[in-house]
Amino acid sequence: MRNSSNALDAGVSRNFSIAKVAAIFTVLLGHWFSPSILWIPVTIGLFIFAFSSGYFTARIYGPELDIRRFWQRKLERLGIRYWIVLAFLAVVVMLRGGTLLHSHTLVHLFGLSGVLNWLDVHNRSGLGAGLWFFTLLLVFYLAYPLLALLCRSRRGALAVALGSTVAAVYLESRSRIGHELWLTSLGFVLGVAHGAQLPRLRAWPAAVLAALGCVALLAANRAGFKGANTALIAMTGIACSVWLASAGNFRWHGLSRLAKLEDYLLEIFLIHTYLFIRHTHNTLLDLAISTIVIVAAAIGLNFAGSWVTSKIPWRQASAR
Repeated sequence: MRNSSNALDAGVSRNFSIAKVAAIFTVLLGHWFSPSILWIPVTIGLFIFAFSSGYFTARIYGPELDIRRFWQRKLERLGIRYWIVLAFLAVVVMLRGGTLLHSHTLVHLFGLSGVLNWLDVHNRSGLGAGLWFFTLLLVFYLAYPLLALLCRSRRGALAVALGSTVAAVYLESRSRIGHELWLTSLGFVLGVAHGAQLPRLRAWPAAVLAALGCVALLAANRAGFKGANTALIAMTGIACSVWLASAGNFRWHGLSRLAKLEDYLLEIFLIHTYLFIRHTHNTLLDLAISTIVIVAAAIGLNFAGSWVTSKIPWRQASAR
């Protein structure tokens, strides 16, 4: 296993930390104002999330990894936190009179909520909103060992990148699954390919291409031409991700403080739709109150997850 402190460039790590925090609040806004044109930046944000996950997984673990240790670390970092969030959401659902005693609740318990979405099965449990992304993370990590082997050479990484891009754009244009599953999956694959090879790409062309993609998306949708959305979103998401991975010396100034919220992103993503408060009937005030409640709950759940994880016997044994 590679030493993460040596493998990860601090500037790139900071870039993705800030971008992911901005993306999570874009997702929150997209769900608050749903349905709206915000689904486009939400999809780009999810792409960046997935790209970052693939990129840093490749940088930390490389092509030759200890599978047992790999999944142990994922359980420590994600699994315990997921179940604590699920317990919290179960309480929220019960207080609201929702359904918990259903077989679909077991599906969510095992992190397989996305399967219901992908099979077009109507979820009959009070749980499940937003949990599809956790299922996708599990699929990502299951696929990682094979992806890492395919991307060991530059030629292999290029073939994987090109093939997956064509396949994802095609499948997304034909898919009825929703939540831009194939483009989000493409982000992880390209992140692994990029992290495995670290191609020397200049940041400014990627920034220009990302800006052009945003302008093209805005213009096309204002004109009512939506047929190019999938290709333009893919182009913009790729360009944004390449820029973030290449602009290691970029100065974010005051925005750097956003990186402090990165530790709570999983919790914010999983709980935010359950904690929307619309009691004042003032949209902006309700949004502000909801955001404060969501972030506060996410911080508390993260601390609870960290405390429980620190008590796991194998974690204590490895720390000795």
